[in-house]
Amino acid sequence: MTISPTFTLETRATLAGLDFAALAGTMRQQAQVYELEILEDSAQRILVEVRDFGRLQAEACAEGCEVRLRAALPDRLQMLQDSFVEQLRALQPQAAETLRWQGGEAAGAVPPNVHFTTVQSVTLLGRSFLRVTIKGDDLSGFQDDAIHFRLLLPPSDCETPEWPRLGENGATIWPKGEMVLHRPVYTTRKICHQSGEMAFDIFVHEGGRATEWANRARPGDRLAIAGPGGGGIPDARKILLYGDETALPAIARILDSLPADASGAAVLLADGGADCGYPLTPPAGITLRWLDRRQGDALTELALAAWPEHRDHFLWFAAEKSQTQPVRKAVKDAQADPATHYIAAYWSKP
Repeated sequence: MTISPTFTLETRATLAGLDFAALAGTMRQQAQVYELEILEDSAQRILVEVRDFGRLQAEACAEGCEVRLRAALPDRLQMLQDSFVEQLRALQPQAAETLRWQGGEAAGAVPPNVHFTTVQSVTLLGRSFLRVTIKGDDLSGFQDDAIHFRLLLPPSDCETPEWPRLGENGATIWPKGEMVLHRPVYTTRKICHQSGEMAFDIFVHEGGRATEWANRARPGDRLAIAGPGGGGIPDARKILLYGDETALPAIARILDSLPADASGAAVLLADGGADCGYPLTPPAGITLRWLDRRQGDALTELALAAWPEHRDHFLWFAAEKSQTQPVRKAVKDAQADPATHYIAAYWSKP
């Protein structure tokens, strides 16, 4: 199997005594759960592609198994490394701890997907959002194929935060106990690679840790982020978008990126509907429909009704976990191609 020349970074490891069939089974199961493409699956080798991010390969060898990870950028390679160690830990914890990569970052280093940035501004956006603009030395990995990332927020009373480090097995070690970091996921709304500035929007809600941080943030404050990760911008001309307040920044980013001749619809749920004031600029062929949360929540029902009649449209759905589950089940039952949809739980009720 020829590996894509775009995945120029590689790290490898030999897992002595590990049964290849068991490892392949774990990788196969993960691929099914996350709808990843299996490029090769034989008695001796399995090759899984993580869309645009890279590839994970395991191969039987005399010692046990040889594993290779390939990616285009260091942050993506780290994501694959973390993912593989997590899979291996579930299969054989001892093997996960004794794993050593060739060509990886040194133990104790800050992971390459952790970035330290400086707050440039915090401004009100509509009635319920704050736009935060930050600047970093190298945010080159934040591209259209990965528009999500995590804030790394220390406890509010912590003056000397503890940041993640790489373990001997290459996996990220996160601070625990009193030093644990709050790690909510956000969307890169805008980015300028020339200036190194990136903007993201925080939905303001009572009791939210990110809301509390943004209300206190001032220009010059330091902010650590981890990423990028998650889904990217769909390559589609026909699209159906469904989302609540937490998904509005991602939907806005997608609408900005669609071709001028794109067609479809965006159904948006917010307290007050369009009066929430969040700015969206769709192409002429995309219909916007706002739902007022105070009058009920029909987001899931509308998506389930529309998608079967528009199977030639890309389906994008992100909202509270219980809302996403029926949509995910319908798509799975229909055996839809993973390349034709994105369904994600952006938050969950307590």
